[in-house]
Amino acid sequence: MVLYDTHVAEIDIATDDGTMNCHVVTPEIPGRTGPHRAVIVYMPASGIRPELVEIAARIAAAGYVAVLPNSFYRLARHVDIDANRLGDGDYVAVRNFMMELAGNITNARVIHDTGKILEWLDQQDDIDASSVGGVGYCMGGRLVMAAAGAFPQRMAAAASLYGSGIVTDQSDSPHLRFAEIPGELYFGLADNDIYVSDEEMDALRAHMTTVDVEHTIELYPDTEHGFVFPERYCFSPAGAARHYERLAELFGRRLA
Repeated sequence: MVLYDTHVAEIDIATDDGTMNCHVVTPEIPGRTGPHRAVIVYMPASGIRPELVEIAARIAAAGYVAVLPNSFYRLARHVDIDANRLGDGDYVAVRNFMMELAGNITNARVIHDTGKILEWLDQQDDIDASSVGGVGYCMGGRLVMAAAGAFPQRMAAAASLYGSGIVTDQSDSPHLRFAEIPGELYFGLADNDIYVSDEEMDALRAHMTTVDVEHTIELYPDTEHGFVFPERYCFSPAGAARHYERLAELFGRRLA
């Protein structure tokens, strides 16, 4: 994968519920001004930390415009929670606040927000948004899969990294619309995940055998939930590197 420099800006997108702030990372490729394909990066419950912006920049550096929306904008413009401290006794109030924020993000709301992002992308002369990619981490895994099911003709490739809530017994569960997707799905699972149970992983594997959609389910050995993030105690350099390779392959196939 060829890497280039990137430029990071923060923009505001008007929605029916307020103003959604987004980081937009644009590749700076010598001799090329666009149009670039776009990838929407869906955040985990810990919010948009600098390390997540760096991950979006790494994705953008391969030649895509990465859009990283603040899914918590209805309640807070900036959220930066240290996931390494979620088990600390003096961090209980922060953990409870994070759970309140995460509970506010319904599938219907992320679908609405994704629609507004697509509208914004369509207005940019330097972006070819006819087909977009998506990737989500943790909570973002559910968000990206909900978006992929809601916009099957626009989101050509969607990747979930240790995503939770993808297969549930709720009527709006993301997995219920996978059969409608003509694109490609990727699921990267952590080997030891305290937030995604073995039963949930097995339910995902079982469901994917029943739908005719191109997909890959990959277990990352010797990893824990959050292994892509370099500031996490569980960071896996090998796992993170592999996930970037998988994204490059997926988006290279589907967004070319």
